[in-house]
Amino acid sequence: MASSNDLYRIGCDVGGTFTDVFLLNVQTGETWQAKVPSTPEDQSVGVRTGIDQILDKIPDGSNVVLQVLNHGTTVGTNAILEGRGAKVALIVTEGYRDLLQTRRSQVPGGLASWITWKKPEPLAPLEMTIEAPGRIATDGGEVRPFNAELFTQRLRQSLVPQKPESICVCLANSFANPAHEQAVLRVLADVLPDIPISLSSEVLPELMEYERAVTTVCNSYIKPKVASYLNNLLKSLQEKTKHLRILRSDGGLSSVSLATRFPVTLCLSGPAGGVSGVVSVVAAETKYRNLVTVDMGGTSTDVSLIEDGQPRIRRETHVADLIVKSPSVDVRTCGAGGGSIAHVPEVTKSLRVGPESAGAVPGPACYGKGGTQATVTDANAVLGYLPEFLLDGTFKLDLEAARRAVQKTADDLGISLYEAAEGIIRIVNETMYGALRLVSIEQGYDPRDFSLVAFGGAGPLHGNALGMLLHAFPVIIPPSPGVLCARGDATTILRHEETRTFIRTLGHTSNAEIIHGYDELLAKAAKIMLEEQGVPKNSQVFKYQADLRYLGQAITIPVDVHLGQLQSDAAAHISDLFEKAHQKAFTYKLSSAIEVSENSVVERKSLIRQQLMNLRIVAEEVPPEYKIKKLKPADTPEPDPTAVIGRTTLVYHNTEFKESPIWKRSLLTCGHVVRGPCIVTELDSNTLVLPGFKAEVDEIGNLLIWPLESAVLMDPAEKDLDSVAVDIFESALRNARNEMDTLMTRASLSPAIREQQDEFNVIAEPSGKMIVGQFGSFIGQFLERWKGTVEENDVFLVNDPYSIGGSVSHLNDWLVMMPVHMNGKLIAWAANFGHMTDNGGAVPGSLPTGAMSIFEEGIQIPVTKVASRGVWNEALMELLYRNCRLPEWNRGDTQALVAACTLAGRRMQELYTRFGDKNYFAAINELLDRNRKVIGSLINNVIPEEPVYFEDWIDDDGRGVGPWKVACTMSKSNGILRLDFTGTDPQSPSSVNYYLSHNMFKMFLGIYLVTVYDPRCVVNDGFHDLVEMYIPEGTLLNPIRPAALSSRTHLLGRVMDLLSGLLGQKAPEFMTAGAINRFKENGEWYQLYQIGFGGIPARPHGDGMDGHCVWPAMKSVPNEFLELYYPLRIEEYNTVTDSGGPGLWRGGNAQRIFYRFLDEGEVSIHDDRWLSKPWGVLGGAPGGRSSKILVHDGDGSGRREVLQSKQDHIKVQKGDKLEWLTWGGGGYGDALKRDAKFVALEVHRGLVSFEGAKRYGVVVNPDYTVDEAATTALRSEMASARPAGPPEIFNRGGTWDELRAKALEETGLPAPKLPWEVPLRGPMTALPYFKEWKKRHGVKD
Repeated sequence: MASSNDLYRIGCDVGGTFTDVFLLNVQTGETWQAKVPSTPEDQSVGVRTGIDQILDKIPDGSNVVLQVLNHGTTVGTNAILEGRGAKVALIVTEGYRDLLQTRRSQVPGGLASWITWKKPEPLAPLEMTIEAPGRIATDGGEVRPFNAELFTQRLRQSLVPQKPESICVCLANSFANPAHEQAVLRVLADVLPDIPISLSSEVLPELMEYERAVTTVCNSYIKPKVASYLNNLLKSLQEKTKHLRILRSDGGLSSVSLATRFPVTLCLSGPAGGVSGVVSVVAAETKYRNLVTVDMGGTSTDVSLIEDGQPRIRRETHVADLIVKSPSVDVRTCGAGGGSIAHVPEVTKSLRVGPESAGAVPGPACYGKGGTQATVTDANAVLGYLPEFLLDGTFKLDLEAARRAVQKTADDLGISLYEAAEGIIRIVNETMYGALRLVSIEQGYDPRDFSLVAFGGAGPLHGNALGMLLHAFPVIIPPSPGVLCARGDATTILRHEETRTFIRTLGHTSNAEIIHGYDELLAKAAKIMLEEQGVPKNSQVFKYQADLRYLGQAITIPVDVHLGQLQSDAAAHISDLFEKAHQKAFTYKLSSAIEVSENSVVERKSLIRQQLMNLRIVAEEVPPEYKIKKLKPADTPEPDPTAVIGRTTLVYHNTEFKESPIWKRSLLTCGHVVRGPCIVTELDSNTLVLPGFKAEVDEIGNLLIWPLESAVLMDPAEKDLDSVAVDIFESALRNARNEMDTLMTRASLSPAIREQQDEFNVIAEPSGKMIVGQFGSFIGQFLERWKGTVEENDVFLVNDPYSIGGSVSHLNDWLVMMPVHMNGKLIAWAANFGHMTDNGGAVPGSLPTGAMSIFEEGIQIPVTKVASRGVWNEALMELLYRNCRLPEWNRGDTQALVAACTLAGRRMQELYTRFGDKNYFAAINELLDRNRKVIGSLINNVIPEEPVYFEDWIDDDGRGVGPWKVACTMSKSNGILRLDFTGTDPQSPSSVNYYLSHNMFKMFLGIYLVTVYDPRCVVNDGFHDLVEMYIPEGTLLNPIRPAALSSRTHLLGRVMDLLSGLLGQKAPEFMTAGAINRFKENGEWYQLYQIGFGGIPARPHGDGMDGHCVWPAMKSVPNEFLELYYPLRIEEYNTVTDSGGPGLWRGGNAQRIFYRFLDEGEVSIHDDRWLSKPWGVLGGAPGGRSSKILVHDGDGSGRREVLQSKQDHIKVQKGDKLEWLTWGGGGYGDALKRDAKFVALEVHRGLVSFEGAKRYGVVVNPDYTVDEAATTALRSEMASARPAGPPEIFNRGGTWDELRAKALEETGLPAPKLPWEVPLRGPMTALPYFKEWKKRHGVKD
């Protein structure tokens, strides 16, 4: 007869290859483990096999019925990664159908990444997205009632026939009022019964519609599969365990019932188990409570941080391309695993490792399964870091195959076998080091105050080296590091959290409001813990948390709130916690800048700046007691010689250490010490102890690796410089720049910076050459003009384009530059600029379309030293802020810019210390020279021999004059690329001029060239002498002061089009269609600066993205955020059907945004392409035009006013609506060759209309199938009607004369006057270029 037994805690973790089971006797501390093959087709089979196997190891195990099984599962994660989730339908608010399609318009990566990036398909496809009639406002009020009858009709007509397997409901502002989602739920239950449904108001009741939708869709996508798996597992375990608990991403356990309802909380279940294992084995049982962890597997590495025994929790989870807002252990993943592949791009000849992986099949070459590419595991094998036999001698490595694979890499690099192998290890260590910095240094923690714990199958091989990089000791290797996740599962506790959106200005919120909010959450959490988790009330404990930000910031900072202080003075207590957390994370707090008067007033002003966003209760069970078995102490520190089971030759720093011992870990006990170089081997992992280090065994069985007293903690980078050290230096620069970006987007206040990421940074060497960045160096132009001193801790500020050679291009961009010194020596420069929401001037937002000179655009700041040796000129700064409409935003953004530059300065000082003076500057010079060689090679091999000419236009200048032409001829001679902008029109008397920085355009060119061939290469200024530029003075791109610049956005876009037009004519890999799209809107006094985006051009390998941005990492502001802070409502936010140009590859569709104004005010518009069309290429058709219509609903007339593309002081009344359509992207290639079935699918998705499909020669039936016969006939007819010969390279949809002739008919606006038809006045009129231009156009003096 079976007997229930609560002496045991059992944990099970399912991985891709193995399922690990860990059993703990809570009274004796004895442990058992099992590792069995995973069964991907049904993970429950492997789980049951592992449990049976481990129970066979204990007395009477076959008759034991366990009280509970704690299980970490990857079922949900695998469903996402493999694309095997449910067929999901999405219900959205009317007007938001394309919510997932546009994905906040963001293209990840750097400049030009849109050319190569492949957009992932949404988990809920467009054809299964249904709009629900009705609308809720951000305050929870009902704008329009929900129409159940109409919604039912839409479901039966469009969704029921598609047979969804799961449904997600995400309605606008449901975080404020879930009533409409509940109403939708009732209709769905009637129309589509028995289909699992997820409501966003239950899954994530928080602000930001896209993030809430992605999270809820993810929940729906994996819900059926997780539910099926857990139910099957419960059935299979009926005779073996009474209860099943599932590990959540935040390291807590969940009941099956909650896990089935909210499976999105399980997405990082596996990594969370490892961190929980570290807590139980290290933090809870040793004196080491501050830990950074490294879990290295075959494909990737997960890193995290534990402070005072508690893992850091973040409010989002990354799974593949998805970022879901679900609490998880703050685990950062990098593409560095044992199977990561080493490769050497031909163009740069730089060593790259990962993120591509050899996987389980074929795996590393040394596994003997057919792999031929060098991997990290192969490098470890070549260097002798792995014993020849693994898994207790049952698996033999093919060392010769490993040597062959690594030798190929060595040959590509021109170095020796061992140098290549060590290079691979050093590069992968640097990648992990960068990830470790993300969870430590970037969060305000000094890793020297932490110990490093390495586990996973490969982690212990790299732990010693990573400890050296971080200076984090001891390096701790837990017992059985390969099954630590299962151990963490066994020893963690039940957890549940309840969150509510609680948007309040802290200074205006009473204690009673805050406490009442917590009381409601507490009651709900306690009820769920009792009824659904089975935890009695006397076994429940609660943590109080709050999410805060400064008013205007995008990110929130969570703080742990103390109940006692909460009850005495909630607001002051929460404020103090937030200020300290902000200071720690970003090095400053904004309240310190508030004017000082009476203390109480200062405090109140401080509180007004802080905003509560969410309240949270985290409920946990009281941790159960259990014993950890201690090891017997050794008689002497030296282990018995019989513990050495083999010897090997280890190679370190290109030195061979022969006869290095291989110790068997199970034969070592407490107090034993082994000295490096050596290997400590066990069933599931191997630990490498490097020369100069020792490993001692503690009473728990942990290996503690310490440097010997004689050891010199020298990083290999500090030796003589080699190519791998340069690659490491390059990686460190990339990490430093990424840290700057992260700080800016998290801490700044202006939406343009924090949401749309309109900020760009640079790190330069002492003479001003950029060594990492994106928009070219600002420092060189500064140094050419600055005549004063440059001292340590100086801070320079500038926003005037004319005083810094166009390094910033309009006054809204405030540029901070800071020298970086080390021991009194200038070693680098750090610089960053960000777009300020306001800079004074004639219109709110400081971007007047009608400006005639720069004096109308706001305050001009020439290059100014605003801090001298760290002492700020406060009076000057107050003068600058005083001249801006939003001084607090400018103040906060300036502090963020300074903090980012300070951060970069510290990183460069660390690199200088790490590499030493000689190697530091040698690495910089080598990177500059490497870029020069790379770009030189591309110039010689990719740029055509014959000159290439391209021209493009902006439609008008906002004063009825246009089009304005920019032109460039590209040629090369003797390895020098020449760019001649002769042919460009003279500067405009309006504000469309763009002062094009030579350095910036060269950087654009370099990034475009390199992106295609080695996107991981860090582009710098090293190649600039290979590119010569001539821009005639007094033209649109080289205007003479005081020409206005505030509408330069349009020419900036045309310059990018010039680049792709020049490069693509003779090099197809660079050819794209046309479309760069931006729009700006400003409301007064609720001042908003917003950039809108349109269709991405079609590309050589695929369609352009719909409603996305070509500028690096920019994204749209969440509509719910806009509605919360501004008196407007976004009634429609979709793409424009048929606006993408047809082609073999379709241009991206434009965006349609309808703004309903809830108060009177003014609007400014900056737009273009209302007359010209984004060009198609190589047979592709042009994209659709933009348009702006103001509907005068406020006065009841409904009059529709067609607005100019560039217009200020547009008066709007309460109730008026702005209908704004951006332009689409041009098509690429022959539309008649596009897959007809895919065209039909896009008709179903609403991206192409039935009539629009005929532009591809496709006839689509009402049921969205292809009419094959009609399609064949139509395509034949269209093909025969074409003129003979190849298609023209560029299709602009007509000549300028044709476009102008039909302007009024097609756009509602008259054609602009040509520039030579109006008198142009200004300082350029005396120049020969201008006179020649007039003569060419027949204009007489």
